Amino acid sequence: MESAGWTSGVLRICDWISKFAYINLLWIFFTLIGFIIFGIAPSTVALFSIVRKWIMGEHNISIFSSFWNVYKSEFKKANILWGTLLCIIGFMYIDLVLINSMQGILHYIFLTCFVIMTFIFSIVLIYIFPVYVHLEGSILQYYKSAILLGTSFPFRTFTMILAVVTGILIGLIFPGVALLFFGSGVAFVLMYLSYSIFASMNLSTNS
Repeated sequence: MESAGWTSGVLRICDWISKFAYINLLWIFFTLIGFIIFGIAPSTVALFSIVRKWIMGEHNISIFSSFWNVYKSEFKKANILWGTLLCIIGFMYIDLVLINSMQGILHYIFLTCFVIMTFIFSIVLIYIFPVYVHLEGSILQYYKSAILLGTSFPFRTFTMILAVVTGILIGLIFPGVALLFFGSGVAFVLMYLSYSIFASMNLSTNS
């Protein structure tokens, strides 16, 4: 009896490891077929969508068909969101170049503002995809919700940022691990912590 229970536990662990590796490979594959620039956003939305279903207890979904359906249906909207993020990054880069060309007190004033904006944008990046797959709304509403949640729950926000940084470091040290688990692992942590916030606030959800 004890041996059977131990074996069952090992099989469940192996099953989840294979699921995380599989969805991570799907994330990479669909990013590539979208020529990266057009594939990364809908692929990431599909990744977070499936991870969210797992967290909600839907463990027996068809991973490939679910991923493909979300990828297709959210392709346009996800890329619009991605476009706005790229525009912000572009403006921030231009701002940084201009700030570095300044001297005196203006340099430090604008540099301080830039650091604050960078922190806010980091919060947006952490929450934007969990918010996207969980809540109905416009692109602007996703930004507002991401900032509100990130600033209202600083400890969880810090934990999420730490998880992303840790995932990046592990990926740099062990590229093979990153190939199989980086995207899915980071998505699970971000979605799990975000979902606990959504549940505690009783926020309306997507189906």
